Amino acid sequence: MSLTKTPLIIRQIILASLLILALSSCATMAKPPLPMKPGKEVETLQSVVSLAVESSTGSIGGNGYLIFKRPGRFHLVLLAPFGVTVMEVFVNGESVTCIIPSKQIAYTGTFSELPEGNPLKGWSLMRWVVETPPAANGSAGGEQEQVRQDGRKEFLLFDARGLLQRKINEDGEQIFYDNYQEINGVAFPAVIKMRDRRGNTVKVSFDEPEINQPVEEGALVPLLDGLDLRPITDFSGV
Repeated sequence: MSLTKTPLIIRQIILASLLILALSSCATMAKPPLPMKPGKEVETLQSVVSLAVESSTGSIGGNGYLIFKRPGRFHLVLLAPFGVTVMEVFVNGESVTCIIPSKQIAYTGTFSELPEGNPLKGWSLMRWVVETPPAANGSAGGEQEQVRQDGRKEFLLFDARGLLQRKINEDGEQIFYDNYQEINGVAFPAVIKMRDRRGNTVKVSFDEPEINQPVEEGALVPLLDGLDLRPITDFSGV
């Protein structure tokens, strides 16, 4: 699938957002901290992103576009210069589909099927990233411990405003939240970094994100007609 097969509204958003990203890079004035506080949740997200993935077998990165809809559906478009689609990743819970348009190949399967060290392995932590944390106890924030539904312990660190800064589970996996901005009433971290227990990392930086705006259903469903379908275990990189 190529960018030309993406719904028109999504193509327009991608091109417009990339222009915004280019223009915003010229700005040098730092924004003052905002007196935000936790509360309203992210139900949908559409944003230009800068992505960097590092693993034991190599690294990939670049600019693109990310669409998210709660509870755990994602569509990532990784773009080359001039808007050419290099790779698309669709996530729906445990299921993952990776499309390489230049090869007309789609890899499908589950995160648990990915070999160790695979560049996509760290992306599975996105499901943990978007889980809603409990409120910080007290205005000073601090550290909290809780037990998740699967019985595993996790530790949450909050700043003085009660905004989540880091999550750590008993396996040593970590999520870092940084550069909070208030968007549409939501305290949103513009930079998120994930590190799994094997050292694979995924860093996502957001630019001008749209929070809790309508998302077309078709933007979250991969178009697989005419593609060579292969198991996700065969995916080794772009």
